[in-house]
Amino acid sequence: MRSRFNEDDWRDEEEVRARPSGAKKSVHCRRKILQPEEGNGTVTELFPNQSAVLLDGAERPSLCGYRMSTLAFGAVNRERSPVCAGDRVRVEAGVIVGRCERRNQLIRPAPNARDPLLHVLAANVDCLVIVAAARDPEFSAGIVDRFLVAASTQKIRQILCVNKMDLLGLGEARPWALYPGVGVALAETCACEGRGTDRLEDLIRGKTAVFCGQSGVGKTSLLRRLLGDESYGRTGAVNERSGMGRHTTSGAVMLPGRDKSSLIDTPGVMNFGLIGLKRGDLLVHFPELHAAAAKCPPNCSHDDDPSCRLLALPRCASYRAIRDSLA
Repeated sequence: MRSRFNEDDWRDEEEVRARPSGAKKSVHCRRKILQPEEGNGTVTELFPNQSAVLLDGAERPSLCGYRMSTLAFGAVNRERSPVCAGDRVRVEAGVIVGRCERRNQLIRPAPNARDPLLHVLAANVDCLVIVAAARDPEFSAGIVDRFLVAASTQKIRQILCVNKMDLLGLGEARPWALYPGVGVALAETCACEGRGTDRLEDLIRGKTAVFCGQSGVGKTSLLRRLLGDESYGRTGAVNERSGMGRHTTSGAVMLPGRDKSSLIDTPGVMNFGLIGLKRGDLLVHFPELHAAAAKCPPNCSHDDDPSCRLLALPRCASYRAIRDSLA
């Protein structure tokens, strides 16, 4: 299934606009955000007006209802759903009556022509695993860097997993080789053969890890290996006409992993928009560029100034593309 977004980036934040003056106002706060110790369960999956919640001490999730009105927290954030995978919640008599404060969240715009919303993919995570492919589809540094920036703003540990290494020819360039030098853990895997997955398991052992990436990079196949469950999910081939993957995961779901880890699977994306980030605050999330900028001439725009120290660095083009997309 093709994404409802086109292949071009939208201008970040411009899609997340206030509603027209004549639109219905948001429900005012009827429930306060709870403290983490007040929760008694963790959301594992979302359904229309219901969520699967793993109650503390339970072996399996239970289906719990909720009402948007009772979980409305004023007009803040205008989220597509009041809860997400990884949320700590309070459940009473089979109903979610409150959501606990989040320590972090992975969030993006969920553009809609009539009423733009925000989409929180996951909350309360220890690390973000960005799954990319060495080939089929081609490695995209642009979307990888967007995920890295989103994780950095929330102080989430970043892991890059490059899958389908069996499709890379001997001696071919590896554009992802620079990432360990900028503080990103790297795992190179071949999910279909099980190669490299031990390294990834070591990185996420005992952690809550959210897995994100483009469609078709082999995320579902990789999770099957990590879960030891060949029946998990549905896989799909890359679209031969577009060169893009077909979606096989329809919504985020939290899964119990090995060694007390929790794995959150998310739908494949074609783009990943950034919100709540200003142009002037972006550079710090590219640590090697931020360090180089200190040696630039005063008032350097980091564009076409021949004396700019950023121009020779590999991720300069990615930084400039993201910066120019921010409203």
